[in-house]
Amino acid sequence: SPRASGPFVSINCAALTETLLESELFGHARGAFTGAVREKTGLFEVAGSGTLFLDEVGEVAPAVQAKLLRALQEREIRRVGDNESMKVDVRVVCATHRDLEKMVEDGDFREDLMYRINTFEINLPPLRHRVSDIPELAKHLYCRFRPNAKIGDNLFSLDAMEALTSHSWPGNVRELANVIEHATIVCDGPPITSEHLPRRFGSRSARPTAIGPTTLRDLEMQAIHESLDRHDGNKPAVAEELGVSLKTLYNKLNQATSLEKSA
Repeated sequence: SPRASGPFVSINCAALTETLLESELFGHARGAFTGAVREKTGLFEVAGSGTLFLDEVGEVAPAVQAKLLRALQEREIRRVGDNESMKVDVRVVCATHRDLEKMVEDGDFREDLMYRINTFEINLPPLRHRVSDIPELAKHLYCRFRPNAKIGDNLFSLDAMEALTSHSWPGNVRELANVIEHATIVCDGPPITSEHLPRRFGSRSARPTAIGPTTLRDLEMQAIHESLDRHDGNKPAVAEELGVSLKTLYNKLNQATSLEKSA
């Protein structure tokens, strides 16, 4: 697009508090709050004539949602603590794992903002539904962690690639990246074999075997993975089906990943 040569600026909205996110997006004037010892330029200004990527936009607090809506509608912003507004020229791209329509129904996300950011929607299926993408993604990630390697080289053995393509990937591409990074650490050079993959790709598969789970944690993870399959990786829907909060679901997935890494 005409903005291709402009800056590309990204921010993870879930990683910042409401006050910090507002300051990062719109900037602040000197003395606007305690610690504001100098004027700060916001990301809407930094991304001028380019693209601003708002990751996890579903986590934005209601007060910031209102200011974000104004910025998109009026194409102008006002720094925190400033009296003057300024025009901005920026394309905004948003991403979220949340069901924004459900959040609108629950009163957690502004309906007018959802329609404003939803001009053109791209629905990205979970990685387990894009198995044909895994070989190319794995090769790309290998070359990221081993810059001297070439994608055309024999980077993965057949058994390793079979293990990768048969995994359920509840963590999607981020999980795949972690697995490839693990493999490049324990492998001196290509090809990566199944022995270089984390233990869950061996006898401890991502899914319980026909023998069945032996611990309460195994039963929990089996139920979570099966629900993830039913809902195409939609974690809010999984949490609702299992009768737990979204935070609890994430904690259990993170605990499982931590245990696998420490094993």
